[in-house]
Amino acid sequence: MGADLSSLLATGGAIDGGDIVSQKMSIGGPDDRVGVLNGALNKLLGTPSGIAGHGKFNEGDASATREDFFLNGDNISFKPELFKQLHQQAIAKGDGTYSVDAIKEHFKNRYAASKAANKQFYFNLPSSAVVMGAYYFIPGFFSNGTIGAGGVANEASITSFYGAKPTRQGAWKDPELTYTHVPERIPEQGWYRRATPMTVVEAVGGILDVYLYAKPAMGGSGADQSWVLGPVDIPNNPQALSCFLYNAIYANFPSELFNSVVLLQTVVNSLSGLLAPGYKALGCTINFPDATGTAASRYDAWSKTYVGDAKYKATGSGWYKK
Repeated sequence: MGADLSSLLATGGAIDGGDIVSQKMSIGGPDDRVGVLNGALNKLLGTPSGIAGHGKFNEGDASATREDFFLNGDNISFKPELFKQLHQQAIAKGDGTYSVDAIKEHFKNRYAASKAANKQFYFNLPSSAVVMGAYYFIPGFFSNGTIGAGGVANEASITSFYGAKPTRQGAWKDPELTYTHVPERIPEQGWYRRATPMTVVEAVGGILDVYLYAKPAMGGSGADQSWVLGPVDIPNNPQALSCFLYNAIYANFPSELFNSVVLLQTVVNSLSGLLAPGYKALGCTINFPDATGTAASRYDAWSKTYVGDAKYKATGSGWYKK
């Protein structure tokens, strides 16, 4: 993974799950030892969720092999039935491999099923981009070798990484093959990691490929069982979408943060220092609102372009306001 991509993911994760300023984060769920500005912003941003928490950036609905949090309160446990569905697409679309075509079809199906079952379904930027990126990461990172340069996401590699143990050996061609869960492991022999680091541009290109194939509606379920829209105009090229996502991370703050200029400047300065280098490297225009003179209403008007009405009106957003 390239430094630009790792910085973006780590920063986004810290915004949602940890302390942006100290860059501390719980490797599990919520932890009292981690609080934004020593807890000063917890009333506004909520208690940091940690890496394992269901949140606004680091984890979202319609996962490839996990259930949505709001279905049974468990977004962590591996679900063999969902892996079976992924395996079926590897047969149908990937000629026996967990290719990009296979994961795109699996995502399309998982999105539809999750949206239908979850009354608090939320699929909005920036967390939705992380979800779609996680699908691309299956062949992008777990292939034996570099994707696009001979690397193949074969059964042995993918089942090892996911801890998916087939109940019958030598039956991988059977679409009804079932799995149990064992500890996840890097394949013990014969597996080679990709030769070149994945950059933001490649990752966003993969996200865009998944998005344009499935055409999922961005937004979330409303309290009256309506659908609340996310951003309307999403760019259709990797460079522009990369810039859009950088803005979406910043736009996902609550407007109440603008009521405290001192706290706001501390957070914004920390965030800008972490995001701006990659942002500039992509040729993006830095148009974050000025932290010293932006009213909450003006910030909300700006952020709506990147997160839509769903940020506050979708019940699963984390910022839902009745």
